[in-house]
Amino acid sequence: MADSINQSNIGFDAVIDKKKSIIYGVILGIISFVLGLVVLFVVKDLNSFWGVMSMSFVVNTGLFVVISALFAFSLRKANGGYWNFSIALKSIFMMLAISTIISTIGTQLYVNFINPTLQEKVVTHTINVTIEYMEKNNVPDEVIDSKIAELEKQVDSIGKITLGQVFKGLAITLMFQFVFALLLSALTKREKLAIRQDAN
Repeated sequence: MADSINQSNIGFDAVIDKKKSIIYGVILGIISFVLGLVVLFVVKDLNSFWGVMSMSFVVNTGLFVVISALFAFSLRKANGGYWNFSIALKSIFMMLAISTIISTIGTQLYVNFINPTLQEKVVTHTINVTIEYMEKNNVPDEVIDSKIAELEKQVDSIGKITLGQVFKGLAITLMFQFVFALLLSALTKREKLAIRQDAN
């Protein structure tokens, strides 16, 4: 008599549900695109320096992380509530990659063709708020000049972004998304324990 493992009880029959990963990726991409626009429209009218500085992080990063985590758990649930690290990583990264491509292309099209003055307004307003904040806090003139020069470079670069720069930025973002996918995969990994049965 020998011990054997009943494979049907391991819970590792999960496979990548490409359709659901694509659907979730499209939805997440649209959400990310909308959040990015919300940040731009809000920041251009904010008079608080810390509000301007933190808005993008809180909305674009904070909300995106929360929504992505919820979607990752939903993908696992669609797989019967169980999946291993490899399946999780492939499913989640596919979702994040699709969302990144959609939000990046959507944002570039909007700020360069649909509303080309929006980005300039945001950067110009950021310069004004930054100067005001630094002057109130008695920051040395050379530090202020350095910061202004840095922000003015952003103004000069508006509308001059090449396709190559867009792809380079996209590649860098996808690298960060892969690291994020690794973290979400570790967080959502869940496998059933194998059940041993006696076999004749």
